[in-house]
Amino acid sequence: MTSLRPTSHPTALGHALGLAFCCAGLFIAVAARGQTSQPVAPEDAARAGTPTSTADTPIEGRVDPNTYRLGPGDELALRYSDLTDPRILRVAPSGELVLPNVGPISIAGLTLAEAQARVRDALKPYIKGRGFALALNKPRRFRMPVLGDVERPGSVTLQAPVRASEAIAAAGGITSTGARRGIEVRRATDTLRVDLVRYTRAGDLSANPLVFETDVIYVPSAGNQIEVLGAVPHPGRYDFVPGDRLTTALALSGGMLGEAALEGAELAHVRADGTRQTETVEIARALASPGSEVDRSLAEGDRLFIPSRSHWLEGAHVEIEGEVVRPGPYPITEGTDHIRAILDRAGGYTQQADRAAVRVERMLKDEEPDSVFLRIALDQEQLLTQSDRAYIVAKSRERQALSAHVGLLLETGDARGDIALRDRDRIVVPKHVPYVSVQGEVRSPGYVPYREGWKVNDYIKAAGGTTSRAYMSRTRVTLSLTGRPVAADDAGTLRAGDVILIPTKPDRNVWGTVRDIVGVVAAAASIVIAVEAVNQ
Repeated sequence: MTSLRPTSHPTALGHALGLAFCCAGLFIAVAARGQTSQPVAPEDAARAGTPTSTADTPIEGRVDPNTYRLGPGDELALRYSDLTDPRILRVAPSGELVLPNVGPISIAGLTLAEAQARVRDALKPYIKGRGFALALNKPRRFRMPVLGDVERPGSVTLQAPVRASEAIAAAGGITSTGARRGIEVRRATDTLRVDLVRYTRAGDLSANPLVFETDVIYVPSAGNQIEVLGAVPHPGRYDFVPGDRLTTALALSGGMLGEAALEGAELAHVRADGTRQTETVEIARALASPGSEVDRSLAEGDRLFIPSRSHWLEGAHVEIEGEVVRPGPYPITEGTDHIRAILDRAGGYTQQADRAAVRVERMLKDEEPDSVFLRIALDQEQLLTQSDRAYIVAKSRERQALSAHVGLLLETGDARGDIALRDRDRIVVPKHVPYVSVQGEVRSPGYVPYREGWKVNDYIKAAGGTTSRAYMSRTRVTLSLTGRPVAADDAGTLRAGDVILIPTKPDRNVWGTVRDIVGVVAAAASIVIAVEAVNQ
């Protein structure tokens, strides 16, 4: 029989206990790991007063040794030439840095460059013949109060280096009633001014200074204002701060637009009685000498107005319509560019272009025809005198085109046809139609092939002659060369594309005519009777 001997193996109970303890330890580790793996948002940590890691928190560019001021919590790396790894030193809450072989030295409030010089002097007896370097290893986090018209007034947690705008943002930003200018950074016996409008509009870093744990930021309520209007990118009202000048107002509104007429700038002051006094200011000289006497000081309620130059950079252009390769608008130099050059830029004529009929229509910039007035006047002719009627008829027939036959002159090589163009001229290149259109009261209205030398009656005969309803005395011919209608007797020899229109005689009412005659006779008889009565 085999005897039982004690062994070093655990019993079943030991196995069970060991497994239970292992599971419990694993559960605790996983739970702790799950709790620590949840990231904490910096703003949540700031509200809760919980310090957060600075490893992933970005800082504003390169730390400038001449502007970065040290404080409690900053970590510095001290390196000698015979040390492979730097020695990490931390500024104590008292503001002191404990140096090896030297002891504590006060550096809180010094810039990094000033601290480097002080540490070098303190270590000079101990680093003879060795190199020395002191650098910022990790910037500190600190709390400072932000008060006044902010969403969450109180202390906020920040990471150095930090500017006033970031501290205000950590407090929830400025309220709708808060000022964006005249914000105070209270620093011991000194007070700095923060101007967030000037910082964002003009990029002035001095208007948004770096802040430290010993500072207090106060955002006042919006109150006094000045106004900037006219040719500026951001016209409007701005918080007034004592010391504002003309150049300040321009910086707040984003500078000036290209069309600004500086010579016409005006400044309106508010007098003691509430009325305004307007005077011209020399903006150009103020910009050349900011802060000088010509850079006028502003007061509450002042209004700066920068007028605009009319038609600033509005390039002149012409429009080409009709039978050219590339019709459309074309920019020109007014009075310099000529029609032939623009036609070349448009690709020249198409095969269907009526070159001799090219015309230029020019708008009258100084006087636009009042079409509504003309229509009413023509409808109420009985109210007009004979001279007024003649003027109205002339205006209604006014043609906005150059009288010269531009196309004919160009085709014959006459230099007078290559006219200088003006802004908004319209070049019309009609389509060549080898027909003359005969419409209205003819037996066969339509297109009649063009025959050189033919006149109106020739084309009417070719269209079968007139009907019994033709109103020959009112026959009109629309000339393709000018686009205007003329009487048949004035048309002369026609050309391809002309249009002949023979209107219809108006219907006659016989009984109406008899009635009108009887009325006239009766009126005449009454006049005769009245005259005889007077004679008797």
